[in-house]
Amino acid sequence: MPLLVDRMPPVDYDDPIHDVPFVIAFNWGDQHNPIPEEIIVLTKVGNDIIVAATRQTGWSSYEEAVEVGKLAADKFVSKYWQD
Repeated sequence: MPLLVDRMPPVDYDDPIHDVPFVIAFNWGDQHNPIPEEIIVLTKVGNDIIVAATRQTGWSSYEEAVEVGKLAADKFVSKYWQD
């Protein structure tokens, strides 16, 4: 298996309203794609790690995939956190 040193690491993101911490992780696919095929948005609630969202394709760059992950995290917070 080739070493995938060219892949970008997961991104830490705190939602701007409640400061809930998220990690946006990536699935790069089997073909060593330069753009992630899937994003997985994770957060921690108590002692549990929760998959807040997953999204597949629909972006044309790594940066765009990160933005989709941030929007998914914000949507999760707006649904499950109260002011």
